[in-house]
Amino acid sequence: MKEMTVQEHDIMMREEKASKLLLKFAMPSLVGMIAGAIYNMVDRIFVGHYVGSIGLAAITTTFPLMILMFACSLLFGIGGSSRVAILRGAKKRRQAEQALSLAIFMLVVAGFVAMILGVTCTDSILRFSGTSDRVLPVARSYMRIIMIGGPFALTSIAFNSLIRACGSPRYAMWTQIIGAFTNVVLDAIFIIHFNMGVAGAALGTVLAQTLATMIGFYYFIKKSSPLHIRLYFILRPSFSVLYKIVSVGIAPFLVELSFVVYITIMNRIIYSYGGDIALSAVGVFFSIDSLLFLPAFAIAEAAQPIIGYNYGAGLPNRVIEVIKKALILVCGFYFCTFTFAEVFAVYLVRLFSNDPELIAIAVPGMRITYVGLVFFGLPNVTTSALQGLGKAKQSIILSAMRQGLFMYPPLLILPHFFGIWGVWGAFPVGDILGAVVAAFFLRNTFVWLRSPEAQYHE
Repeated sequence: MKEMTVQEHDIMMREEKASKLLLKFAMPSLVGMIAGAIYNMVDRIFVGHYVGSIGLAAITTTFPLMILMFACSLLFGIGGSSRVAILRGAKKRRQAEQALSLAIFMLVVAGFVAMILGVTCTDSILRFSGTSDRVLPVARSYMRIIMIGGPFALTSIAFNSLIRACGSPRYAMWTQIIGAFTNVVLDAIFIIHFNMGVAGAALGTVLAQTLATMIGFYYFIKKSSPLHIRLYFILRPSFSVLYKIVSVGIAPFLVELSFVVYITIMNRIIYSYGGDIALSAVGVFFSIDSLLFLPAFAIAEAAQPIIGYNYGAGLPNRVIEVIKKALILVCGFYFCTFTFAEVFAVYLVRLFSNDPELIAIAVPGMRITYVGLVFFGLPNVTTSALQGLGKAKQSIILSAMRQGLFMYPPLLILPHFFGIWGVWGAFPVGDILGAVVAAFFLRNTFVWLRSPEAQYHE
C-alpha cells in the first residue's frame, strides 16, 4: 500500500478541509476498530455454541485483567501518540522519534510484567473477579494462554494509535483487519477442528495479536516510514520525555483502571443475583458492546493526532473545527447503534447462545444499558481532545469525575431497589451525568483555544 511522503502529510494536515481530513483519518480507524472488535466477538461466539454458557462465564471473569492490559496499552499508546503528533506538527522529528521509541519500549516492558503476574497469580486474580468453583478450571485454561501473549496484546493495540499519529491510518486499519481475520480462522481450527474449547479461543487470539504486532513493528523499521524506532533512545531513556508521555496517557489509563474495579464489582453483584448464567449474559453483552460502543472511540482517537498536529502548528481555529466534526460523528454513530441495539437485541444475543435463561437476562439488560448511549459521545470526544492538546490534568479530572462520581454510586445503590436490572441501569445514569460535566470542560477548552494563550510551548 502506498504511503504519502512527509511533505504531503504536512500539507494535508495543515491545509485540507477539516471535515474531509477527519473522515480520512476516522474511516480507516473506524473500520480497523470494528475489525478489532471481532477479536472480542469471535471467541465468545465460538465458545457460546461449542462450549456453552460455562465457557462464556469463564471468559467474562477474565475481563478485569484483560481490561487492565488494555489500560497499560493506552498509557503508552495514547500518551506516545499525542506527543508524536504534537512534535511532528512542531517540526521536531528527533524528539518525535525519541517519544515513539520510549513508548514502544515501555509497552514491551509492561507486557512482560503483565505476563508474569497473570501466569503466576491466575487463581487469585480469577477468584477476586468473581469466578465460581464450577467456572474456575475453564477460566484458568483461557487466562494463562492469553497472559503468555501479554507483550503482543499490548503492542498490537498501541501500535494503531502510534501509526495513526505518523499519518498512516490506512496502515493501522489493515493491521487490525488482518489480525481479526486471522483470529476468525484460527478459532475455527482450534475450537471446531481440534476441539480445544476455551484454550483454543485463547491460542487463536494470541497468535493473531502476534501477527498484528509484527506488521506494526515493520511499519516503524521500513525505510519509507515518517518516523523510526531508534535504539539509542531506548538505551539512554529520557525520563522527562517519559513523564510527558505518561502525563497524557495517565487519563485513559486511570479510566480503564477504574473500569477494571467497576467490572469486578459488577461481576460480583450480578453473580449474587443470577449466578453463572448472569455472568454469561454480561459476557455476551460486553462482546456485542465491543462492536456497537467501542468503534466510536476510534473516531475520537482519529481526531487526536489531527488536534495535536494543528495545535503544535499554531492553528487553534482548525482544532476547534475538528473537535466539532468529531462530536457530530461520534454522537451520530451512537444514535445509530442505540437504535440498532433496541430493535435487534434478541437476534444479537442469539448469535452467542440460544439459552432461554441467558437471553432473558441479556436482552433487557442491553436495552436498559443503551438508553443513555448518545450522551456518552460528549465525554468521549472531550477527553480525546484534551489528550490531543496535551492537557493531562483536565483530562484526568474529567475522567475521574465520570468514573468516580457518576458510575460507582449508581452501581452500588440501584441494585438494592431494582435487583439485577439496577446493575444495568447504572450505565445510562453515568452517561447522562458525565455528559453534563464534559460540556463544561469543552466550553472552557474552546474559550482557551480562542485566546492568545493557546500557543504550543515545548
